[in-house]
Amino acid sequence: MTVKPNFLIVGMAKCGTSSLAQYLQQHPNVFITKHKEPRYFSSQCMQFPMGGPKDKEVEKWYVKDWNKYLEMFSSAKEKAIGEASADTLYFHSCTIPLIKEKLGNPKIIIILRNPVKRAFSAYQHLIRDEREKGSFEDALQKEPERIRDNYELIYHYKKVSQYYEPVKAFLDNFEHVKVILNEDLQNDTGNCLKEVFQFLDVNPEQEIKYDLKFNVSGKPKNRVLHESLQGETKIRKMIRPFARLILPTQEKRMRMVTWLSGKNMNRLQLENETATDLYNFFQEDISKLKDLLKKDLSQWEK
Repeated sequence: MTVKPNFLIVGMAKCGTSSLAQYLQQHPNVFITKHKEPRYFSSQCMQFPMGGPKDKEVEKWYVKDWNKYLEMFSSAKEKAIGEASADTLYFHSCTIPLIKEKLGNPKIIIILRNPVKRAFSAYQHLIRDEREKGSFEDALQKEPERIRDNYELIYHYKKVSQYYEPVKAFLDNFEHVKVILNEDLQNDTGNCLKEVFQFLDVNPEQEIKYDLKFNVSGKPKNRVLHESLQGETKIRKMIRPFARLILPTQEKRMRMVTWLSGKNMNRLQLENETATDLYNFFQEDISKLKDLLKKDLSQWEK
C-alpha cells in the first residue's frame, strides 16, 4: 500500500516552519519527513536552474520525482503523516492543483509572521549563508530584477511577505486549513501546539520539548564554527567520534548543534526608516488578511 501524506505544512518561508516541524515530529502519532523541505510540489512549478548566488546548491535539496517523494513516507505508521515545505504557499497557483491531484484533500497548516520581520529574517538568512553581500535596503531595491532573473524565492523579500492572496487561495480550495502565527508559536508555544495537535486529531496533551529555536538567521560570529555546524566539513568529521561519546543519542547531538548555532549568531538591526516604509507597504495586505482570518493582527501594524 502506498503511503501518502495526509497533512502539509505549506509555509510561509522564514515564519517558523522549521521549528514547527521539529516540534511536531516529537509526537509519537505524527510523522514528519527527515528530509526538511522536500519541495516536491513547488519543484513542479519552477524554472531550473535558478539564478541567484548558491542557488544551484539549494536546488540539490528539491525532490523533483514523485516516486522519490513517496519513498520518504514509506516507513510511516503514524496517524498524522506530513512534510514541511515553506515555499508551497508562495507558488499557490501551481501547487494547489497538483496537491489536489496527487493527495486529494489533505489538512493544510500555514504559519505566518509579521511581514516586515519575515522579510528582514530572510535577508539575515542570506547574510548567514553568504548569499547576500550588500545592505538590506540595496537588496530591496534589487528585488524586482532578481525575481525577473529567477532568483530563489528567499530573495523575494516583499513579495513573499504579502500573504493575503496565497492564504485565501488555500482556504478556498481545501476543507481543513489551520493558520497559526509565528508570534503565538514563540510566545505561547504549548497552547499553540495543542491547537495544531487537535487539528491533526492526535493527543493534544503530548509533552513536547520546545526550548530551542531552529534555523536561526543572522551573521555568524565565527564563520568556521558556523560552517562546521551546518555542513560536512573536515572539522566536523574529526570531532564526530568524540561528540558521539559525550552525546550518545541523535536527539542530544541535534540539540547541541542547534544551541551552538544560535549562540554563534549575531542578529542584525533593521533601520527604523526602512521598517516604517515596509509597514506602510504591507498595510493593505495586512488589513485584508485580518478580515479574511478574523484574527487580531495589530502586533503587525507597527
